[in-house]
Amino acid sequence: MITATPVCTAGVSGLFKSFFDVLDDDLVVARPALLAATAGSPRHALVVEDHVCPMFACLHALSVPTSVFAAPEDWGASALGDRIGRAAVELAALMGSGVGDTIAGRAWSGYRHRFDGSATRAERTAADVGFDTPLMRLAAGGPPLRKDDASSGS
Repeated sequence: MITATPVCTAGVSGLFKSFFDVLDDDLVVARPALLAATAGSPRHALVVEDHVCPMFACLHALSVPTSVFAAPEDWGASALGDRIGRAAVELAALMGSGVGDTIAGRAWSGYRHRFDGSATRAERTAADVGFDTPLMRLAAGGPPLRKDDASSGS
């Protein structure tokens, strides 16, 4: 997983945060993640470590050691390409190692499964994600569950 956010008012963008708030927690457990941000000033270079890393740690993702931040003066500089390359190599190594599957396979029952994920890690497919919950239907662009729908069982 490669994630990137613009910095807004010295933090992650609200849309970025909201996207991960409504996802089923099970989707990112022990998934390798490269974290990145961009801003209009180098003064916000620590946003990835101060805001994005803790958010993904809470979601139990496996963040690569090198995060990527880019301010306007970084675009076109070889140092940015070097950081991106280093982070990409770390991500590829983490993905190829199978460590995420090992971690999740051994500890799956210990994680909090908040939005109706019912399958074990090994059995998990896209069909197992609970898109019929009110929050997930709303996140997927559908209408939220109405009270009369809940009482009728549909």
